[in-house]
Amino acid sequence: MIIAPSHTPGRHCASSGMADLVNHHGIDWSEALCFGTGMGLGLWYLGFEGQGASRMIHVRSQDIEEQFFLRMGAGFAWETFPNPDDAHNALIEAISQGRPALLRTDIYYLPYYNSSTHFPGHVIVAWGFDRQKELFFVSDTARPALVEVPFSAMKRARYSKNPFFPMQGNQFAPSSLCEPKNLPAVIARAIVEQSRQILEPPFDFAGIRALDSWLDELELWKDFDDWKWVCRFAYQVIEKRGTGGGGFRLMYADFLDEAAKLLPQVRNLGLAQKMRGLAGAWTDIALALKDVSEKEKPDFGRVVPQLETVRKLCKDYHQRAIGLCVE
Repeated sequence: MIIAPSHTPGRHCASSGMADLVNHHGIDWSEALCFGTGMGLGLWYLGFEGQGASRMIHVRSQDIEEQFFLRMGAGFAWETFPNPDDAHNALIEAISQGRPALLRTDIYYLPYYNSSTHFPGHVIVAWGFDRQKELFFVSDTARPALVEVPFSAMKRARYSKNPFFPMQGNQFAPSSLCEPKNLPAVIARAIVEQSRQILEPPFDFAGIRALDSWLDELELWKDFDDWKWVCRFAYQVIEKRGTGGGGFRLMYADFLDEAAKLLPQVRNLGLAQKMRGLAGAWTDIALALKDVSEKEKPDFGRVVPQLETVRKLCKDYHQRAIGLCVE
């Protein structure tokens, strides 16, 4: 049983998965438009002892799927299940009814990644299954063709105890989706609310305050037993692990280019250009962290001024963006 996939290889798991799903339902949206409408930018400075790296930098929002589908006008809620068998049966049922399903997974358990590191919250789309061979067929970000995942691996991949991306078989498989009636207004509100979330975070480990916390703690990184991996992992999360480069900011700039066609004020404020400058600063700091990870002794002298630049450009962009008029 395989639903004809509407998959287009993309840059990030969630935004490419969301684009695949809306395209399946007849809505011709780009990945960048999905990402920006879902307020995909995030800023997090996190410490999870025993969860891979002692400090983690995340640069995407936690709830992009919820924000996106709610702004589309869909009644969104992740289906969750008390145990993996229930989740398995629900996925089989959705596909059997012709409903491709967005899933949250941990790449550690997806065989085609061969990963030694847990990375929960990774989004894939399930399009089919083979009961006899006990396989699911899924699309995943940049991969051009469907990938096989054994039933047993999928059960493990859909459950995680990570506090940032808790998973209990999370699944979203709508029977229909429709484009919003007033798309310019939806996009304008998404841009403004995105910037407010960055500038006015509720926690010290989120938004612009996360950059302050990171700056305050950066000198302590040299004393971490895993300082090399902390630096390397931060580089990967910012630049390599499905961000499209520049900590998702390049993809968001592409979204702003599309938004400017509907909202001239986005162009007049120069938002896309400012966001590309911020993306370049994120790439610079990622490469600096990569360089530190390859040295015998930690030296963050180059990283500190680059982090200060990221903070300045981040604040400059978002303070300008919240001035966008919203109907």
